[in-house]
Amino acid sequence: MRTSPVNIRPVANNAGDAGSIMGYTHYLMMNAQFAGNLRFDGHKATEEEVEVAERCRVLCDRITRRLAVCKENDIPDMLECYDIAYRIGNRCVPDSGFINRQKRRVLKAWKSGFASVDESSVFGMVAPEVSRTPERAEREYVEAYLSIKERWLRTLAAHNCFPGVTAYENYRRLALMMRERLDSRFDGQDADVKRRWYERNKVDDFSTLGSRILRCYRRFISSLSPAVMDFDQKMELDNCIIAELSTRQDLNPYDREAFRLALEFNREMAEE
Repeated sequence: MRTSPVNIRPVANNAGDAGSIMGYTHYLMMNAQFAGNLRFDGHKATEEEVEVAERCRVLCDRITRRLAVCKENDIPDMLECYDIAYRIGNRCVPDSGFINRQKRRVLKAWKSGFASVDESSVFGMVAPEVSRTPERAEREYVEAYLSIKERWLRTLAAHNCFPGVTAYENYRRLALMMRERLDSRFDGQDADVKRRWYERNKVDDFSTLGSRILRCYRRFISSLSPAVMDFDQKMELDNCIIAELSTRQDLNPYDREAFRLALEFNREMAEE
């Protein structure tokens, strides 16, 4: 497998919008895959790894400045980028106090009824912590997690999808719920229920989906358990989705190049 990344061009100084930051983060992450930043086997860092790590630290500074002025609906995506870049750049997790201050801004806006804050963004922020260590999770995180999850499950029980929301939000919610352990809720029929959700929401022609929706549909596919779709099937679908996204001219150029690298990475992995 190729072990060095492509030439890493610096992101433009005026590219401070959320879309450019997300695209550039995706690009650096794929370069990190090739360079070896995501291998934790005690090897000595190569020049490429050092460069990727430095770019990630610079990106973290940009995201920090962005978080200080951005609207609440941009925070979840910025935090996801920050977490990825920080881990690659510093080889450790970011400060939990800083992260929680940003999360509370989103929760406050959501509770105040800000329509621009997607419910999937709120659930996606709090679910990992509540699911992993519920006894240590902040009370407002637990309350948001339980209330949203209960409403979503009632909706899915009636429709097997989320009517009345955008296709993007529908797939984000489905991806999040697919990752939840629901055996106790469905008397051990968790796999059957999730398979029904997949059949109701699957798409056969990816060209019919806009780029933003298709990116989210990819998350939905990656969230499927082996009981719904096995690894080889998921990889085949993933490669088809990535190939489609790598051609989309409406994507940020860094994002588009990252998808091209992802397709190359998957193919090389399959050949090993």
